[in-house]
Amino acid sequence: MMQLSVRLVPIGPDTLVIALTGELGPTTRPVLAALLGPLPGSMVKHVVVCAADLWFCDMNGLAQLAATHRALQARGGRLAIAEAGPTLRRMIELTAAHGRPLLPLHDTVDDALGRPRDPAPPARRHLPRMRATH
Repeated sequence: MMQLSVRLVPIGPDTLVIALTGELGPTTRPVLAALLGPLPGSMVKHVVVCAADLWFCDMNGLAQLAATHRALQARGGRLAIAEAGPTLRRMIELTAAHGRPLLPLHDTVDDALGRPRDPAPPARRHLPRMRATH
């Protein structure tokens, strides 16, 4: 039996991060549909789906995410996928229309939220050595 765990993390009044764990298939799609369905009518305009722990996603699950993305786009928002595994990333890329992915893909949740990355740490510098004097 497929299982899907959903964790919601509000980021401000109009942004929501949804972390999915498990499998998104025919038996778990209604869970996601019940959660995503009301979003276009709410204050939420931007949704980031963290798919790092999503082990499986079929075309129906992908269609549910894309439908929500289109509904949010109509209101000036979007749904983006972050941290997708290679299989999900490839599936989204294969469904691209005219060279544009079905859903925006990002490597990290911070990238999807438009947060700047931490700058690289400064290079280590060596200190001059003191010579012993006789």
